[in-house]
Amino acid sequence: MNRAPLVLMTLVTLLAAAGWLFSKEAIHELPPAGFIGSRFLLAALLLLPLAWLNEPVPTQTQFVRATGGGVLLGTSLLLWITAISQSDALGSGAFIMSVSTLMAPIAAWVAFKARPGRHYWLTLPLAIAGLLLLSSGTSWGVSFSLFWFLAAAATLGIQLAVHRHFAQSIPPTWLTCIQLAMTGVLGTILSLLTEQWPDTISSGIWGWFAASVLIATTLRYLLLTLSLSKMTTAHAALLMLLEPVWTLLFSTLFYDEPLGGAKLAGAGLVLGALALYQLPMLLRSIKLRRRGTTA
Repeated sequence: MNRAPLVLMTLVTLLAAAGWLFSKEAIHELPPAGFIGSRFLLAALLLLPLAWLNEPVPTQTQFVRATGGGVLLGTSLLLWITAISQSDALGSGAFIMSVSTLMAPIAAWVAFKARPGRHYWLTLPLAIAGLLLLSSGTSWGVSFSLFWFLAAAATLGIQLAVHRHFAQSIPPTWLTCIQLAMTGVLGTILSLLTEQWPDTISSGIWGWFAASVLIATTLRYLLLTLSLSKMTTAHAALLMLLEPVWTLLFSTLFYDEPLGGAKLAGAGLVLGALALYQLPMLLRSIKLRRRGTTA
Protein backbone atom coordinates (compact mmCIF):
# COMPACT_ATOMS: atom_id res chain seq x y z
CA MET A 1 0.00 0.00 0.00
CA ASN A 2 1.41 3.40 -0.97
CA ARG A 3 1.60 6.36 1.34
CA ALA A 4 -1.17 8.45 -0.22
CA PRO A 5 -4.07 6.67 1.56
CA LEU A 6 -2.19 6.87 4.87
CA VAL A 7 -1.69 10.61 4.42
CA LEU A 8 -5.34 11.05 3.45
CA MET A 9 -6.61 9.11 6.48
CA THR A 10 -4.31 11.05 8.81
CA LEU A 11 -5.74 14.26 7.30
CA VAL A 12 -9.26 12.89 7.88
CA THR A 13 -8.51 12.46 11.60
CA LEU A 14 -7.15 16.03 11.77
CA LEU A 15 -10.29 17.38 10.09
CA ALA A 16 -12.48 15.36 12.44
CA ALA A 17 -10.63 16.74 15.47
CA ALA A 18 -10.84 20.27 14.05
CA GLY A 19 -14.60 19.72 13.76
CA TRP A 20 -14.79 19.59 17.56
CA LEU A 21 -13.15 23.03 17.73
CA PHE A 22 -15.27 24.47 14.90
CA SER A 23 -18.48 23.23 16.53
CA LYS A 24 -17.56 24.46 19.99
CA GLU A 25 -16.89 27.96 18.62
CA ALA A 26 -20.00 28.03 16.40
CA ILE A 27 -22.44 27.19 19.21
CA HIS A 28 -21.28 30.18 21.23
CA GLU A 29 -24.05 32.01 19.37
CA LEU A 30 -25.84 29.40 17.25
CA PRO A 31 -28.37 27.10 18.98
CA PRO A 32 -26.83 23.59 19.19
CA ALA A 33 -29.62 21.59 17.49
CA GLY A 34 -30.07 24.29 14.86
CA PHE A 35 -26.34 24.22 14.18
CA ILE A 36 -26.37 20.43 13.65
CA GLY A 37 -29.49 20.65 11.48
CA SER A 38 -28.25 23.37 9.14
CA ARG A 39 -24.68 22.00 9.03
CA PHE A 40 -25.65 18.52 7.95
CA LEU A 41 -28.45 19.56 5.59
CA LEU A 42 -26.01 21.79 3.70
CA ALA A 43 -23.38 19.04 3.67
CA ALA A 44 -25.94 16.59 2.27
CA LEU A 45 -26.92 19.06 -0.47
CA LEU A 46 -23.26 19.45 -1.43
CA LEU A 47 -22.84 15.67 -1.71
CA LEU A 48 -26.12 15.07 -3.58
CA PRO A 49 -24.81 15.96 -7.08
CA LEU A 50 -21.85 13.59 -6.63
CA ALA A 51 -24.15 10.76 -5.60
CA TRP A 52 -26.63 11.49 -8.39
CA LEU A 53 -24.00 11.62 -11.14
CA ASN A 54 -21.72 8.77 -10.06
CA GLU A 55 -23.89 6.08 -8.46
CA PRO A 56 -27.21 4.31 -9.14
CA VAL A 57 -30.21 5.63 -7.23
CA PRO A 58 -30.93 3.46 -4.16
CA THR A 59 -33.95 1.19 -4.13
CA GLN A 60 -36.81 1.82 -1.72
CA THR A 61 -35.47 -0.82 0.67
CA GLN A 62 -31.97 0.66 0.55
CA PHE A 63 -33.37 4.14 1.14
CA VAL A 64 -35.31 3.00 4.22
CA ARG A 65 -32.23 1.29 5.65
CA ALA A 66 -30.03 4.34 5.03
CA THR A 67 -32.69 6.53 6.62
CA GLY A 68 -32.70 4.35 9.74
CA GLY A 69 -28.94 4.70 9.99
CA GLY A 70 -29.34 8.44 9.58
CA VAL A 71 -31.78 8.63 12.48
CA LEU A 72 -29.25 6.87 14.71
CA LEU A 73 -26.43 9.13 13.49
CA GLY A 74 -28.56 12.23 14.06
CA THR A 75 -29.50 11.14 17.57
CA SER A 76 -25.85 10.52 18.43
CA LEU A 77 -24.71 13.88 17.06
CA LEU A 78 -27.47 15.78 18.88
CA LEU A 79 -26.38 14.14 22.14
CA TRP A 80 -22.76 14.98 21.24
CA ILE A 81 -23.43 18.66 20.52
CA THR A 82 -25.33 18.88 23.81
CA ALA A 83 -22.26 17.50 25.59
CA ILE A 84 -19.75 19.91 24.06
CA SER A 85 -22.09 22.85 24.67
CA GLN A 86 -21.82 22.10 28.40
CA SER A 87 -18.11 21.26 28.74
CA ASP A 88 -14.66 22.44 27.67
CA ALA A 89 -13.18 18.96 28.26
CA LEU A 90 -13.26 18.15 24.56
CA GLY A 91 -10.21 15.86 24.74
CA SER A 92 -11.75 13.58 27.34
CA GLY A 93 -15.03 13.66 25.42
CA ALA A 94 -13.27 12.59 22.23
CA PHE A 95 -11.75 9.55 23.93
CA ILE A 96 -15.15 8.64 25.37
CA MET A 97 -16.73 8.95 21.92
CA SER A 98 -13.99 6.74 20.44
CA VAL A 99 -15.22 3.87 22.62
CA SER A 100 -18.23 3.66 20.29
CA THR A 101 -15.98 1.39 18.20
CA LEU A 102 -16.02 -1.10 21.08
CA MET A 103 -19.75 -0.65 21.68
CA ALA A 104 -20.60 -1.53 18.07
CA PRO A 105 -19.93 -5.32 18.44
CA ILE A 106 -22.38 -5.53 21.36
CA ALA A 107 -25.02 -3.76 19.27
CA ALA A 108 -24.33 -6.12 16.35
CA TRP A 109 -24.64 -9.09 18.72
CA VAL A 110 -28.05 -7.94 19.94
CA ALA A 111 -29.41 -6.83 16.55
CA PHE A 112 -27.82 -9.25 14.10
CA LYS A 113 -26.75 -12.24 16.30
CA ALA A 114 -23.08 -11.59 15.44
CA ARG A 115 -21.38 -12.61 18.67
CA PRO A 116 -18.07 -10.82 19.43
CA GLY A 117 -14.92 -12.95 19.59
CA ARG A 118 -12.90 -13.72 22.70
CA HIS A 119 -10.37 -11.00 21.88
CA TYR A 120 -13.10 -8.37 22.20
CA TRP A 121 -13.94 -9.36 25.79
CA LEU A 122 -10.26 -9.09 26.71
CA THR A 123 -9.98 -5.49 25.50
CA LEU A 124 -13.28 -4.24 26.94
CA PRO A 125 -12.09 -4.04 30.60
CA LEU A 126 -9.17 -1.85 29.50
CA ALA A 127 -11.56 0.59 27.85
CA ILE A 128 -13.84 0.67 30.90
CA ALA A 129 -10.87 1.33 33.18
CA GLY A 130 -9.77 4.12 30.86
CA LEU A 131 -13.22 5.72 30.95
CA LEU A 132 -13.22 5.64 34.76
CA LEU A 133 -9.82 7.36 34.85
CA LEU A 134 -10.91 9.96 32.29
CA SER A 135 -14.02 10.79 34.31
CA SER A 136 -12.08 11.00 37.57
CA GLY A 137 -9.44 13.23 35.97
CA THR A 138 -11.94 15.70 34.52
CA SER A 139 -14.02 18.32 36.32
CA TRP A 140 -17.40 17.60 34.74
CA GLY A 141 -19.30 19.87 37.11
CA VAL A 142 -23.07 19.72 37.31
CA SER A 143 -23.62 19.93 33.55
CA PHE A 144 -23.99 16.15 33.11
CA SER A 145 -21.78 16.41 30.01
CA LEU A 146 -20.18 13.07 30.93
CA PHE A 147 -23.62 11.46 30.68
CA TRP A 148 -24.26 13.11 27.30
CA PHE A 149 -20.90 11.93 25.94
CA LEU A 150 -21.57 8.36 27.10
CA ALA A 151 -25.09 8.40 25.63
CA ALA A 152 -23.73 9.77 22.34
CA ALA A 153 -21.02 7.08 22.23
CA ALA A 154 -23.54 4.31 22.92
CA THR A 155 -25.88 5.56 20.18
CA LEU A 156 -22.98 5.93 17.75
CA GLY A 157 -21.92 2.35 18.54
CA ILE A 158 -25.38 1.14 17.49
CA GLN A 159 -25.20 3.31 14.36
CA LEU A 160 -21.80 1.86 13.43
CA ALA A 161 -23.15 -1.68 13.74
CA VAL A 162 -26.13 -0.85 11.52
CA HIS A 163 -23.93 1.05 9.07
CA ARG A 164 -21.48 -1.83 8.71
CA HIS A 165 -24.33 -4.29 8.21
CA PHE A 166 -25.95 -2.33 5.38
CA ALA A 167 -22.95 -0.56 3.83
CA GLN A 168 -22.11 -3.46 1.51
CA SER A 169 -25.44 -3.23 -0.31
CA ILE A 170 -25.95 0.56 -0.55
CA PRO A 171 -23.91 2.90 -2.81
CA PRO A 172 -21.48 4.69 -0.44
CA THR A 173 -22.04 8.30 -1.50
CA TRP A 174 -25.81 7.85 -1.42
CA LEU A 175 -25.53 6.20 1.99
CA THR A 176 -23.48 9.11 3.33
CA CYS A 177 -25.76 11.71 1.72
CA ILE A 178 -28.97 10.18 3.09
CA GLN A 179 -27.55 9.78 6.59
CA LEU A 180 -26.27 13.38 6.65
CA ALA A 181 -29.64 14.60 5.38
CA MET A 182 -31.56 12.71 8.08
CA THR A 183 -29.21 14.12 10.72
CA GLY A 184 -29.97 17.59 9.37
CA VAL A 185 -33.71 16.99 9.38
CA LEU A 186 -33.68 15.75 13.00
CA GLY A 187 -31.60 18.71 14.15
CA THR A 188 -33.82 21.19 12.32
CA ILE A 189 -37.04 19.73 13.74
CA LEU A 190 -35.64 19.71 17.29
CA SER A 191 -34.43 23.28 16.88
CA LEU A 192 -37.81 24.51 15.63
CA LEU A 193 -39.55 22.85 18.58
CA THR A 194 -37.19 23.78 21.41
CA GLU A 195 -34.80 26.60 20.41
CA GLN A 196 -34.88 30.25 19.56
CA TRP A 197 -32.34 31.74 17.16
CA PRO A 198 -30.64 35.00 18.20
CA ASP A 199 -31.61 38.21 16.39
CA THR A 200 -28.01 38.88 15.30
CA ILE A 201 -25.09 36.53 14.71
CA SER A 202 -21.53 37.83 14.33
CA SER A 203 -19.63 37.23 11.10
CA GLY A 204 -16.95 35.27 12.96
CA ILE A 205 -19.53 32.68 14.02
CA TRP A 206 -20.60 32.23 10.42
CA GLY A 207 -16.95 31.59 9.60
CA TRP A 208 -16.84 28.76 12.14
CA PHE A 209 -20.11 27.46 10.72
CA ALA A 210 -18.74 27.49 7.16
CA ALA A 211 -15.61 25.66 8.32
CA SER A 212 -17.81 23.03 9.98
CA VAL A 213 -19.84 22.46 6.81
CA LEU A 214 -17.11 22.63 4.17
CA ILE A 215 -14.04 21.31 5.99
CA ALA A 216 -15.14 19.16 8.94
CA THR A 217 -18.13 17.56 7.20
CA THR A 218 -18.13 17.61 3.37
CA LEU A 219 -14.37 17.50 2.73
CA ARG A 220 -13.82 15.08 5.59
CA TYR A 221 -16.39 12.56 4.36
CA LEU A 222 -15.15 12.80 0.77
CA LEU A 223 -11.55 12.14 1.84
CA LEU A 224 -12.72 9.34 4.12
CA THR A 225 -14.55 7.62 1.25
CA LEU A 226 -11.51 8.04 -1.03
CA SER A 227 -9.01 6.72 1.52
CA LEU A 228 -11.20 3.75 2.51
CA SER A 229 -11.33 2.69 -1.14
CA LYS A 230 -7.53 2.35 -1.20
CA MET A 231 -6.68 0.77 2.16
CA THR A 232 -7.80 -2.08 4.40
CA THR A 233 -10.43 -1.59 7.09
CA ALA A 234 -7.90 -2.56 9.75
CA HIS A 235 -5.41 0.09 8.72
CA ALA A 236 -8.18 2.71 8.56
CA ALA A 237 -9.51 1.77 11.99
CA LEU A 238 -6.06 2.06 13.58
CA LEU A 239 -5.40 5.45 11.98
CA MET A 240 -8.80 6.72 13.13
CA LEU A 241 -7.48 6.37 16.69
CA LEU A 242 -5.55 9.57 16.02
CA GLU A 243 -8.76 11.66 16.19
CA PRO A 244 -9.07 11.79 20.01
CA VAL A 245 -5.33 12.46 20.27
CA TRP A 246 -5.58 15.51 17.98
CA THR A 247 -8.75 16.63 19.79
CA LEU A 248 -7.03 16.44 23.17
CA LEU A 249 -4.13 18.52 21.81
CA PHE A 250 -6.50 21.13 20.33
CA SER A 251 -8.51 21.30 23.55
CA THR A 252 -5.34 21.77 25.58
CA LEU A 253 -4.11 24.55 23.27
CA PHE A 254 -7.39 26.45 22.84
CA TYR A 255 -9.36 25.74 26.02
CA ASP A 256 -6.57 25.06 28.53
CA GLU A 257 -7.90 21.58 29.26
CA PRO A 258 -5.67 20.24 32.06
CA LEU A 259 -3.60 17.13 31.39
CA GLY A 260 -3.38 15.39 34.76
CA GLY A 261 -1.89 11.99 35.36
CA ALA A 262 -5.27 10.27 35.66
CA LYS A 263 -6.48 11.75 32.37
CA LEU A 264 -3.32 10.76 30.50
CA ALA A 265 -3.49 7.23 31.96
CA GLY A 266 -7.16 6.95 31.01
CA ALA A 267 -6.49 8.17 27.48
CA GLY A 268 -3.66 5.67 27.17
CA LEU A 269 -5.86 2.78 28.32
CA VAL A 270 -8.65 3.69 25.89
CA LEU A 271 -6.20 4.08 23.02
CA GLY A 272 -4.51 0.81 23.95
CA ALA A 273 -7.81 -1.04 24.13
CA LEU A 274 -8.86 0.22 20.71
CA ALA A 275 -5.48 -0.67 19.20
CA LEU A 276 -5.56 -4.18 20.69
CA TYR A 277 -9.12 -4.66 19.44
CA GLN A 278 -8.03 -3.85 15.87
CA LEU A 279 -4.76 -5.80 16.05
CA PRO A 280 -6.08 -9.22 14.93
CA MET A 281 -7.73 -7.63 11.88
CA LEU A 282 -4.49 -5.84 11.02
CA LEU A 283 -2.42 -9.02 11.35
CA ARG A 284 -4.94 -10.92 9.23
CA SER A 285 -4.77 -8.32 6.45
CA ILE A 286 -0.96 -8.42 6.49
CA LYS A 287 -0.98 -12.23 6.15
CA LEU A 288 -3.44 -12.06 3.26
CA ARG A 289 -1.33 -9.42 1.51
CA ARG A 290 1.83 -11.55 1.91
CA ARG A 291 0.03 -14.57 0.49
CA GLY A 292 -1.07 -12.47 -2.46
CA THR A 293 2.47 -11.32 -3.22
CA THR A 294 3.94 -14.81 -2.97
CA ALA A 295 1.22 -16.47 -5.03
